[in-house]
Amino acid sequence: MHLRSRIGLVVVLLAGCGGSSNTSAQTVAFQGGACTATQSGCALSCASGQNCAGSCGTSCNAQCASGSTCDLTAADSASTNCDHATCTFVLGASGSVNCTNGATCHVTCTGQSCSLTCSGSTCDLTCPGGSAKTVTGSGQC
Repeated sequence: MHLRSRIGLVVVLLAGCGGSSNTSAQTVAFQGGACTATQSGCALSCASGQNCAGSCGTSCNAQCASGSTCDLTAADSASTNCDHATCTFVLGASGSVNCTNGATCHVTCTGQSCSLTCSGSTCDLTCPGGSAKTVTGSGQC
């Protein structure tokens, strides 16, 4: 691959919603238009077995589904769903996660009032100052 092509690939990866600095061809930014790491109220999605990484500001919504692997850092009041996927979420205060259909969810809350609903999935929750705890049904910080 020529240097110009490599530079173009990096620009494309970083230009997406909450783009990742990981230039691996297997990791892509979440889909969602003009969303940035600090933009509030944006919507992100990852499906069809993709590996997605990124971040978003307050009150963002993220969907990870269909065998995908997602790594998301979100500010306060984020609402995330992980359906038949593997998800690692780091959320600010009042964040919520819904894990369904055999998902694997690793959730770390950096603020208070986070919640996790785990239905037919494998889930763990880490609250501020604590260690990861297995969650079945629901849990919160």
